Amino acid sequence: MKLLILLFIIFYTSLFSSNLEHLLQEYDTVNQKSLQTVDEKLGHVFLYSQKDIKLMQYNKLNDILKELPLLNLNKNRYGLSSLSLAGTKTTVSGFFRVFINDHEISSLYNQSAAVSWGDLPLDFIDHVEIYYGESSFSLGSETGVYFIRLYTKKGIKENGNEINLKGSSKGSSSESFTNAGTFENGWTYLFYGNNQKEKETRKYKNDKILNDGNRRYLYLDISNDNTDINMAYTDLKKDSYMGLSYDAVPEDGEIASKDFFVDVTKYFLNDKSLKTNISVDVNNLDNSEINKEGMSFLPIRRIKVFDKDLKFTKVKASVSKSFEYKNNNFLTGLSASEKKYTQGNNVNNDFDKEDITSVVFQDDYNLTDNIVLIGNAKFDKYKRSGFLEDISEELYRIGAIYTPFENFGLKTFYTKTYLPPSFFDIDYAFLDKNLDVQKYRIFTIEGVYTTQKSKTGVTYHNVEIDDFIYLEPTIGFMNIDHTIKTSGYIFSYEYLLEDANKIQVNYFTTTLSETLNNSNKGGYIKYMGEYDKFEYFTSVIYRNSYTYKNLDIDASYDLSLGIAYNINKNLKVSLKGENLFNDSTESLYSDSGNDFAFNDYERSAILSLKWKF
Repeated sequence: MKLLILLFIIFYTSLFSSNLEHLLQEYDTVNQKSLQTVDEKLGHVFLYSQKDIKLMQYNKLNDILKELPLLNLNKNRYGLSSLSLAGTKTTVSGFFRVFINDHEISSLYNQSAAVSWGDLPLDFIDHVEIYYGESSFSLGSETGVYFIRLYTKKGIKENGNEINLKGSSKGSSSESFTNAGTFENGWTYLFYGNNQKEKETRKYKNDKILNDGNRRYLYLDISNDNTDINMAYTDLKKDSYMGLSYDAVPEDGEIASKDFFVDVTKYFLNDKSLKTNISVDVNNLDNSEINKEGMSFLPIRRIKVFDKDLKFTKVKASVSKSFEYKNNNFLTGLSASEKKYTQGNNVNNDFDKEDITSVVFQDDYNLTDNIVLIGNAKFDKYKRSGFLEDISEELYRIGAIYTPFENFGLKTFYTKTYLPPSFFDIDYAFLDKNLDVQKYRIFTIEGVYTTQKSKTGVTYHNVEIDDFIYLEPTIGFMNIDHTIKTSGYIFSYEYLLEDANKIQVNYFTTTLSETLNNSNKGGYIKYMGEYDKFEYFTSVIYRNSYTYKNLDIDASYDLSLGIAYNINKNLKVSLKGENLFNDSTESLYSDSGNDFAFNDYERSAILSLKWKF
């Protein structure tokens, strides 16, 4: 806590005392020929430009997440879209990290963004970067494997106003407003507000299960050349869908969450090589449910009323310095955070506080003009309250980027990292709450070949996991006593037909040493373009069939089509059809102890109107 206070004082005494265009140039370079950018050194990257988001009509974050390789996006018992590793429906706390700019928005409870931010609208998002591979070294965040980074639009570029209206054939709707501008003193701002109404009624047997809800999002960015202030608020109220009900049909239930954060970053020195940051997060979660048949709630069976009111706070401060020496590019950093967990009713847990201190070192060494060697090391210390022991962990990564020819590059990493148990894991570990950290050993290698009109890439991964945290139905969360192994490939291809038209193909396959309970192969084909005043796209997202116990799950082919017409430079109307084959992925559930499968989503159409002024 003393370190937090010290960093706070250093930061704010200087508070009032990279350029976006340059960043976008780097993205263009990545898309064309180079693997030697700063961002490429974070891991294996998937990029979604602002143009991609516009042409493909990606309305929400989940529209992107459901097509990512090595992952599955399914609907959990609460009707929330939840990410899991290919081949399994098991969600892993901390595996996926989601950011708005440089601020992580994952839940402080279970480290998932599904509740508050999964349906985040993309109207105010400029571009999206997704990194596969441990990136906490450079980002200064907590450990993870998949890093999903959403970069917002900036006031200096978006100067003006924008209104977006959307309505779906299922009765859902969305209204958003953006206002951006520049002050005479050099400060810029961007304000964004969104209101969503979600309608979804599904039939199971002869009963209705409800997944209606209302979401509100507010976002504000204020920045100048050396300072960036981000604030965001989200408010959700929704039905509990199947919830914890023993018969999968609750009598009544609601999930309510309110999340808020403020994040301030300050750059120092002429080259902005000294960076300080301080942030505050507040998460509130209320989950209630009533069911006459009772609920399957570990370790108690058949309770009929459930109510849980949780609050989490996090304060974090960090400082980092980058510098060059001969052929080396160094980065060193220090961060400290304090998490607090309080419960408003009936459950008492001694583990209610966690302090994390981290030290980071990184060196990119230019061995030759076409070989870059990468070395990372990070040291984390956890001070935990209650019955849990304090822990110290070390993680490291070595890698290389090799470009023997102008149009061909190789990139490889070996990483030793870990994922600690979350508050949620500890809450629902009934046999032994002293869960060990999950230990990961990850090897990846990627090759990319480009021409003037095409880009072809192949990535191989091999992962070994010790002490994997798994939810066992009879005893809650526990560490598995054997090593889990997974390996596989990602193939990607992109071809530019014309300046504004392109085809993208992606396919992945992975093996898993455990019994499959989800798709382990998948991919997509996408075509997008524009002509005169029209924009258009089509895509098919594929996930393979599999068998789990006595259930045969068919392959899914999610077909989407879209067209947009620019009435003038300020007014555009769009129409998008989703899951037109009505052949979505399926999720596994339990009804009175019996397993069954249920479609994740239904066919729908979305009509949109965008007005800039």
